[in-house]
Amino acid sequence: MTRPQSRTDADLEARLETLPGEGPRKDALLAARRFKSSWVELGEALVAVRKAGQHKSWGYATFEAYCRQELHIKPDTMNKLTRSFAFLQEHAPKRLQSAREGAAVPALDVVDLLSQASARTKVSADALANIGADILEGEGAVSRNDLLKRLRQDDPEAFRKKPKTAPAATAVKEVDLRKALLLAERLSGLLGETGDVVSPETLGNLQNVVAELRAAYGRAQPEGRPEGGTNLVQDGQMH
Repeated sequence: MTRPQSRTDADLEARLETLPGEGPRKDALLAARRFKSSWVELGEALVAVRKAGQHKSWGYATFEAYCRQELHIKPDTMNKLTRSFAFLQEHAPKRLQSAREGAAVPALDVVDLLSQASARTKVSADALANIGADILEGEGAVSRNDLLKRLRQDDPEAFRKKPKTAPAATAVKEVDLRKALLLAERLSGLLGETGDVVSPETLGNLQNVVAELRAAYGRAQPEGRPEGGTNLVQDGQMH
């Protein structure tokens, strides 16, 4: 029974029909259509398009937009494909060549995980080289979980998500303290000049607020700057 054609398949077919002859743009579309059977072909096509910047001449401002709109490839998949192909190109050129000739190649998720292992784990370089050789040169299929188990033999925390911690209380920024102190000093000065607008008790409370803000602002200053006793209004720092 023939599998029903998806909207993505239909769009890829329609785009292919509008492109005459051959070329990198058509090659990439064909590779995207065959993606499920060969990720290496698509990874190679994407790397070539990105390197040459051809997507711009095809009307796409960014490489990501080209992948998403023309090939129906999400950014995460785009990164996996290009990162994994580049890894094979650098570390396993013979396996890459055999893949071009139709030989089986490890799954995209496996190669992508391997490509990030040196940066995201504490596994030694020698151990990574051995693991990589077993996976890229071996004949048997290796799953992502198989690779994770091997990596965690050397680094138990390899690719584990860090537990979420409660967010720390946000400290009041120095600039916020400065603004509050400026406003409090100005208000205290204005009310002190008017005399009878507020009661002496209220004015005294406001002056206490000014004093506490001034002390807090002083504590927030870098070492070597005055810690207190500064009147920002009198010093001409009120804007």
